[in-house]
Amino acid sequence: MCWIYWNTAWSLIISGIMVATIVSHPDAEFAEVQASRRSM
Repeated sequence: MCWIYWNTAWSLIISGIMVATIVSHPDAEFAEVQASRRSM
């Protein structure tokens, strides 16, 4: 059962890092989305 605990912990850590990055750089994230929409 240990691997289930570590799987959950890692997914929480990764999602937390992603949220922190988006929150600390909202303008960069927005510019990236706009650029990808333009290229499409």
